[in-house]
Amino acid sequence: MFAEESGVHIPQPPQSQAAVSKFHFFNSKGKIRPNRSPRISPCSPKSIQYAKYEKFYFVAPGGRIKLSTHSTTVSFQFSVQWYSNIPSYNPKFLNISASDSQPSIVDVFFVNSRVTAETRASAITIPLDEDYDRADQIKNLRSVLIFDGPNENATCLGSAYQLLYSNRQWVSTGKFLTIVQLKPLSYTSGSQLLIQDFETTKEINEYQGVGGPGILPIVMDASKQASAFSTYSPYGFAYDCLLNITGTGTLDVYYGGITESKSNLIASYSVSTAAPNLPQLLRGVVRTYVLTGGIATVNIKRYGYFCNHIDKNMNGFITSREYKTNLTLPYSQDSLYYYSKGLFNYTLNLQTVDLSQNKSLQLTITNNKTNVLNVVYNSSNPPMLNTVLSGVGNEMDVFYKADYDSKKGGFYIDFTATKVKASAAKTYGLLVIFAILWAPFF
Repeated sequence: MFAEESGVHIPQPPQSQAAVSKFHFFNSKGKIRPNRSPRISPCSPKSIQYAKYEKFYFVAPGGRIKLSTHSTTVSFQFSVQWYSNIPSYNPKFLNISASDSQPSIVDVFFVNSRVTAETRASAITIPLDEDYDRADQIKNLRSVLIFDGPNENATCLGSAYQLLYSNRQWVSTGKFLTIVQLKPLSYTSGSQLLIQDFETTKEINEYQGVGGPGILPIVMDASKQASAFSTYSPYGFAYDCLLNITGTGTLDVYYGGITESKSNLIASYSVSTAAPNLPQLLRGVVRTYVLTGGIATVNIKRYGYFCNHIDKNMNGFITSREYKTNLTLPYSQDSLYYYSKGLFNYTLNLQTVDLSQNKSLQLTITNNKTNVLNVVYNSSNPPMLNTVLSGVGNEMDVFYKADYDSKKGGFYIDFTATKVKASAAKTYGLLVIFAILWAPFF
C-alpha cells in the first residue's frame, strides 16, 4: 500500500470481544517527516518514526486503522488476529483499604488480577529499571488491559502502556478493577502496576510511575494541586538516590504510599533549602514523592551510587529497607557502605533499632582499612539511643543482621559527614592516642 493517507476498516469478528493487531512499517526511501509519521487510531494514538514489528491491542467489535504520512515511499503491512475470549490465568485477588500504608503491586507478566477497594481503586504503571530490551518491553505493555469493573466485560479504561504515559492515575468508578493480559508476550517482565485505594490519592493530580537507568529528572507541577511519583524495587533490594531538587514547594517522601496519618513519612524537604540534606539514599519497597505548593524538578538515580560516595559535607539519615513499612522482607543481612576520597568526620546518632530475636547492628568507621569506630549492638548489649558516635576516616559501614524470614522493625540513624583537613586529622589522631594511653591513670 503506497499512499499519503489511507484508512482500513477492521470488520466485526464473529462473537469476539478482543483483537490483536500486528503492524509492520517499512521505510523504502528517506525518512518519514516527523509531523506526518504513521499514526494508529483509536487504540493508542502515537507517531512512529520507524518500526519493524509493532503490536497494538483493541477491545472493540470492529474499528478503523488510519495510517498517514507525507511520504509516498513508505510501505505499510499489517495483519489482524481475533481472539474469541480473553485468556484466563491463575487470578490474583487483591483487597485494598484506605488504611493501607503499603500499595499493592501487580507484576504485568502473565497478569490476571481482580481488585476490590474499600472506596475506589487507583492504578499507575511503574516501568522496569533494566536497560536491556527496555523499549520493546515497554511497548509490550499495550497487551495489559485495565477494566473498570469486576471482570473483562466491564468498560476498558485502556492499556498499561497508555497509563504509563498519561502521567495520571486511573481510577475505577466503583470498587472493582480488573487487569488482564492479552496473548502474553515474553518481554513484559519488570514493569509493575501500583494499586491503592483512591481515598489516599484523591488529592493528587499528576501521578507518575518512575523507573529506568541513569539519572531520572522528574518535573512536578503542584501549583494548583499536589503532584506525585512512585518508584519500586522488589523486596527493597534496590534504592533511590535523591540527588537534588530545584524549584519551589515542599516535597514529602513516604516509605510506601501516601497516608493521612503520615506514619510512614520518612522525610520532608522545603525545595528552596533542601541542598544541605542532599543527596539522600532512600529505602523501602515503594517510595512515593509528593510535591505541594510549587513547581519543581526532582532528580533521582536508581541504585544510589552518588549517595554512597561522599565528596561534600552531608547531613542525612540511614534506614534499613523495611523501616516504617511493617513488611516482612526475606534477608539475613542489610549492608550499607559510604566512601569518601578524603577524610571526613562521620557522626552517627542512633534513634531506634529492633534488636529482638537474635538481631544485631554493627557500626564501623575506618581510615584506610583501620578501625576508628567499631561497635556491635544486640539484645545483650543494647545501645544508648540518641547518643552521638563519631570518627574521622574515609569509610563508614552499617550492618544489620537478623534471621532470614523474621519480622524486622529495622533501624533509623541520623548521620553527618564533614570534610576535615589532613592536618586536623593528624591532630585528632594524636589526641585520641593520648587519651587512650592516659585513660588508665585516671
